[in-house]
Amino acid sequence: MKNAVKNGAVKPLTEIQQKIIQTASKKFAKNGFQKTSLNEIATSAKISKGTLFYHYPSKEDLFFVALSQSIDLAFKEEFEFYAKHGFKLFQKYKNLREDLKTYYDLRMAKPLLIERLWLEGVLESEHNPKLQQMLSEKDDEIVTTMTEMLKAARNQIGLLEGFSEKDIFDIARGLATFLRGTFLYKIMKKNPDSIKDMWVQTVYTIYTSKR
Repeated sequence: MKNAVKNGAVKPLTEIQQKIIQTASKKFAKNGFQKTSLNEIATSAKISKGTLFYHYPSKEDLFFVALSQSIDLAFKEEFEFYAKHGFKLFQKYKNLREDLKTYYDLRMAKPLLIERLWLEGVLESEHNPKLQQMLSEKDDEIVTTMTEMLKAARNQIGLLEGFSEKDIFDIARGLATFLRGTFLYKIMKKNPDSIKDMWVQTVYTIYTSKR
């Protein structure tokens, strides 16, 4: 299942699919993959199990679409954020640390459904080869999208100026891994200020490594 996001566009869902995904996302995030049944999702969504299976033939398929849509929505919001704020932040390296703090407060500080869904997917994929393959492919798409976003930031506002195409790809891959670690710290309810400081310092160090 390919990434639905391109330049901020998310593949539209039908009304019934939206209802299923919204219900499933909340159930999976709250109760976990194993403890959430398709019967429970169908009941909560007020649809028949047959209708649920028509759209999503397995629990893995449904979970992956729920997670994938959450990721795609996050990227859509990211594109919209940069369209609105991208030329106001990250204009000068001397302001980079403060700009990163502002970015974190606006985009990353609040708890996100995607954080719990991703962690649940990782835990389940350890013994679920089908889901493991799905998440692996999605992870590649995430790195590709992040690479394109970082290249756009380099070309349009000068962020990461001097970094090669390979540098930016490696940064995107590293940031994707680091972001998942940040998710874990937030779920573990570590000190929010400490998480923010860690994120800002790490990203600042990466972005200024060629200065």
